[in-house]
Amino acid sequence: MTTRSERTDRQGMRGSQATGQASAPQPAGRGGVLQVLSPDECLGLLEPGGVGRVGFASAEGIIMLPVNFAVTGHAIVFRTAPDALLAAYATAPVSFEADHTDEALREGWSVLVQGHAHKISDEREVTRLERVTGLEPWAGGARDVWVRITPARISGRRIQHC
Repeated sequence: MTTRSERTDRQGMRGSQATGQASAPQPAGRGGVLQVLSPDECLGLLEPGGVGRVGFASAEGIIMLPVNFAVTGHAIVFRTAPDALLAAYATAPVSFEADHTDEALREGWSVLVQGHAHKISDEREVTRLERVTGLEPWAGGARDVWVRITPARISGRRIQHC
């Protein structure tokens, strides 16, 4: 289990580990530096899990819903109720977003994962995910539908003061 301080260390404003697509930091308003993050840096920020948002197109329009999530491999997983909208759209293109901000320091990061959602129906895989992620949704009730988001594109940005 990750402690709050360990999660803060992992999610905090650590130095650049730029690889691949990361860009050089650029000044942001009032002295902050805006940096485009590589996919590996983005996954590193998401790795501790937490709360994010899943977005999808429904008959009512674009919907964004909060989820408790975990990262396994290069995929995002979450649990939902069988009768929830997320279960109904769990085999569709989706976007996933998570972020961390420190308003006092005016720093933070945001990661966007675009990909396809898939219900996980294999019982062995569900058992494995339960064991390795320890994922427990905050919402009450049955949340026994596991969904995996397979990324097609991962992007992110960080703003920090030097």
